[in-house]
Amino acid sequence: MNTNPPPNETKAYQAVAHRRGGVKYVLLHHGHCPGGAFHYRIDAQGKCRPELPEAQRGQHPRSIGVALDGDFDAAPPTSQQLAALQALLLQLKLRYPDCELGAHRQVRGTAKTTCPGRRFPLQALLAWSRSDLPKLRDESHRRSFEEQYSRI
Repeated sequence: MNTNPPPNETKAYQAVAHRRGGVKYVLLHHGHCPGGAFHYRIDAQGKCRPELPEAQRGQHPRSIGVALDGDFDAAPPTSQQLAALQALLLQLKLRYPDCELGAHRQVRGTAKTTCPGRRFPLQALLAWSRSDLPKLRDESHRRSFEEQYSRI
């Protein structure tokens, strides 16, 4: 899965902090969430595809919206979806080091929702994002650093 910005969009990605006030959250949604305007969508087979440029505002200000296809009140997401989500979250954490993970139901405003769903493993994913995700980010930085200086 390649979630890096295409070369011709580099300036747009660099403008995210200026135009959107910085990315504060990555917000998770289920695939049937009304309103759309998601930056990424992950299907049941784990294929992640971009829908909106990150520099464009989605459903919520200062957030990157990620929708996973499925009804997670009825069944949990597939293991392929969770693996793709974790890979995407690592890429986003590399681009937006201070962003936090959240769910639509946490920022719902006046409308009540269970989004991304009662059977979505939100607490486990939040725990992973606090403990393992920073380690993976740091390891990725270390590998990148070593690759750059091994060419000298």
